Amino acid sequence: MAFMKYAYARVVSPRLDTNDWSKVRTASVHNGSVSNVLSDQAKEILGGKFSTDQYLLTHATIVCSVDVLDQPEVKTGSVVEDGQNVIRKFSDYRISSKCDKFINNNMDAWSRDVLMKSYKTFIGAHNFVEHVQVEDLSKGRIIDAVARDIGDSIYVDILVATDRKHSDLVAAIESGQMATMSMGCSVDFTICTKCGHVAADETEMCKHIKYEKGNTFYDSQGHKHRVAELCGHPTVDPTGGVTFIEASWVATPAFPGAVMRNIISPAEVSPKTAQSIQDILSTPPKEWVSGENLSKAASWDDEGDSGSEESAPASPLDDLQEQVVKHILNKAKQKIMDDMTSKEVQLQPEDSTAAPNDNVIKQAKFDEYKHGMSALIKTAQNPADLLNRVAGYNRSFGIQIPVELYRVSLRVGSIGDYKTKEDFLRASEDILGRKLNMDESRTLTRLGTLISRIPALRR
Repeated sequence: MAFMKYAYARVVSPRLDTNDWSKVRTASVHNGSVSNVLSDQAKEILGGKFSTDQYLLTHATIVCSVDVLDQPEVKTGSVVEDGQNVIRKFSDYRISSKCDKFINNNMDAWSRDVLMKSYKTFIGAHNFVEHVQVEDLSKGRIIDAVARDIGDSIYVDILVATDRKHSDLVAAIESGQMATMSMGCSVDFTICTKCGHVAADETEMCKHIKYEKGNTFYDSQGHKHRVAELCGHPTVDPTGGVTFIEASWVATPAFPGAVMRNIISPAEVSPKTAQSIQDILSTPPKEWVSGENLSKAASWDDEGDSGSEESAPASPLDDLQEQVVKHILNKAKQKIMDDMTSKEVQLQPEDSTAAPNDNVIKQAKFDEYKHGMSALIKTAQNPADLLNRVAGYNRSFGIQIPVELYRVSLRVGSIGDYKTKEDFLRASEDILGRKLNMDESRTLTRLGTLISRIPALRR
């Protein structure tokens, strides 16, 4: 059984028209420029003629590597350590402290050797939205991948061809509105960076990964490390136990480590822009090295919490201005919804996590929404994984659910764990600390129902 791992991203630069993929290839470990070979490769992958008029080309630095340290005196095999039975197959399981910044916000990491064996599996993989891994909903393909050695890490760059027939998505990408990418991969096993335990699925995880992931600890030499999961191992052929299967456009980043670098156009590169792109490629994206992003990007706090920073006193006119703006927006929203009601289909409770009057979606979009939501449930590993992806998926359809309801849903869990719906809602109110209104009750009921349908929870 394999793990599914995801690494989310935040945009560095939404558009650099004059850059081209050959500059990236030139900087890669396996040097080479764009040629007819790439065009033939793209044609084979896309199953037809390849043209930049038909496909939007996007360059993303999608994942990076860490260096691992061998623990020479450690025992391998089945050992008892820290009060638990540890299956330790490898001695090189500790991540070098200097590479700590390259661990993603899900506390997953890929060693240099594993990434070099596996990065080419990106080539030919699909381009989805929000990791809805349904081939019929594919937006394009990854037509090339290269690896760049920057010294303390290997960066993997991918060239994504998004079909321009998805005009709304393409427009969002080009405008910077859709400014986040994320990769998905299948992993045969992971290794705990604290004890070296090897786990092939969630049931085999050690207590460090289950309960301490992301926590810091110190080794015998006093060096600081974090509890994380190393994906695969270089001794496993042919790809180190790692297969990259897709790259998605996502609305909410959980990992700032992989970033969309630019949008490729066929324009010529001038000497000035050639130098600028070399400067970009030779330095780590700021999201990788900015400590302030490491905790914020993986949370839902950005949607609803303002943080603890003090702000300037509000003017007495601010409240009046805000009320006027809200009144105008509400009137405009109601007018649009009234005009659309006769032509479009409203989401029904069993098909959406939205409140009944929150959204109106055209039938084609409605069908896509249902299809995608079903796929999210089938591929979810656990409630947290599902809700994180549902939150982003809902936003991509314009469905806005308060962050606190996702948090309550995560804590209250599956509706199937309660004798009645009323018991479920009472537990939700206890967690929320107040009474639920009708829309909140419906939304939490639907979220609890989605959780109850996760295959791993039904075994």
